[in-house]
Amino acid sequence: MRLTQLESLPRPVRAIGTLVEAAILLYGLGVTGHLVARVATGERWAWVAFANNFVPWWALGALIAAALALFSPRRWPLIALQAPAIVAFAVLYGPLIVPRSLAAEGGGNPGAPLRVATYNTLSIRSDPARVVDAVAALDADLVGLQELGPRHADLLAGRLGADYPYQSLHPLLPVHGVGLLSRHPIREAEVIRLLPDSMLSLRAVVEIDGAPVTVFVTHPSPPVNAFSPLTYDSTRRDREIGVLLADHLDGIAGPLIVVGDFNMTDQSDTYRAVDARLDDAFRAAGRGMGFTYPATLKGALRIVGGLVRIDYIWHNAHFTAHDAWPGPDGGTSDHRPVVAELAWTDMETRAK
Repeated sequence: MRLTQLESLPRPVRAIGTLVEAAILLYGLGVTGHLVARVATGERWAWVAFANNFVPWWALGALIAAALALFSPRRWPLIALQAPAIVAFAVLYGPLIVPRSLAAEGGGNPGAPLRVATYNTLSIRSDPARVVDAVAALDADLVGLQELGPRHADLLAGRLGADYPYQSLHPLLPVHGVGLLSRHPIREAEVIRLLPDSMLSLRAVVEIDGAPVTVFVTHPSPPVNAFSPLTYDSTRRDREIGVLLADHLDGIAGPLIVVGDFNMTDQSDTYRAVDARLDDAFRAAGRGMGFTYPATLKGALRIVGGLVRIDYIWHNAHFTAHDAWPGPDGGTSDHRPVVAELAWTDMETRAK
């Protein structure tokens, strides 16, 4: 639209157009400022740590803003302001969006893969029967459970005892319980707390294909003021994950699988600390954004499955991820389960 054409529009329409242009300008500057700040300061500032959780959504906003800018006589400068967010999304999430051939990825040991799942059951508010149905539908060999309560544990043990003859369930309300269901023998199981008053974690040794595999089920604390940009505080979560890495995982040389609700997204500094030591199965083999929380979105928002991805299946180099996906049914929990298919990297590492 030429400037002369714009001037011929009614004054209210021009005013609305000016406001939209100002909003597009401020949005582009704000998102670009966040990207610059996260590179320069990491997550030392609360608002940067908060904003990191929503990088995909900032990019979507930038795409919408760029589309609206097409109707402005100042379209190109306004579109250019949105480019950093769109480019950042392409760099950070491109591998999850571009189709890939799973068969072309790491081969692993032929045969049936090990199917692993993690599921925050929200026992304090979810329907036990629906949760059990959701677990059964996963058809996983190992299922790590968080926020496990007594009613849910009893029903899981009763209804799924034949499918999962090996169980280590430790219910504790309101949100502190933990558990592991397994089709493979559980040789050891130990309940731990990362900090004295942390939610329960579980360390187990599971015999899989004749090899001992260490399995951790964990649930670090959520950030304080998780929905407040200026007072967002992940200090406790970061301490707990630091303890998990340093005191419980770093010394494990054999096969290792770690699952749980980590209360962090893949853009946090703490995620990068874990990713430096372990492999994120969904990042390696999943497709799409894999959002897992909240699973209670209504209406059209249910299509995206959630707003953030905070539930993870990690493994070390003894395994290769062949596929990973969020479960379709949260079973009235506020989390969707996550499933991954893992294979032994090779026969030699399995034997070690």
